[in-house]
Amino acid sequence: MNRYSRFSAAAALLVSLAGCGLFEDQIPEDIFFRMSGPTGSQVTVIYSKQFVAGVNEIGQTRLEVFGADTVVHTLPIDTVIDVRLEQRLFLRASPLAASDTLAVDARVDVDGRNIYSDQGDLFPLVPWQFFYQYNVTFTQDVEVII
Repeated sequence: MNRYSRFSAAAALLVSLAGCGLFEDQIPEDIFFRMSGPTGSQVTVIYSKQFVAGVNEIGQTRLEVFGADTVVHTLPIDTVIDVRLEQRLFLRASPLAASDTLAVDARVDVDGRNIYSDQGDLFPLVPWQFFYQYNVTFTQDVEVII
């Protein structure tokens, strides 16, 4: 095989690898959060990119929030959060009125890829929670400290 043939083969390999997305930057940029339910209902949402999380020896995920923003939204919610720097996000939602139980649909996308979609009841004393951290897997058994 001559020098030109080896160069051509290497160039073809690089082009095919680039086409399959191997060299694409997979670090998340934006998280899209949507929640719908009874129109006009109010929900309190805690947003945080300032937390530490880990799994202990008994398999329980512990998440400790040390900085957060609390926002009162009127349903539906459709927002985008920039996570380029922190590469993580914690969300906690509960009805504003302590007596309300709301049927909601929640969806979370990272850079246009759906990673969570579910529907259910939002209870005042049992908030809906979601957290994401790039390249980290957690258990379903979660303890959150705010």
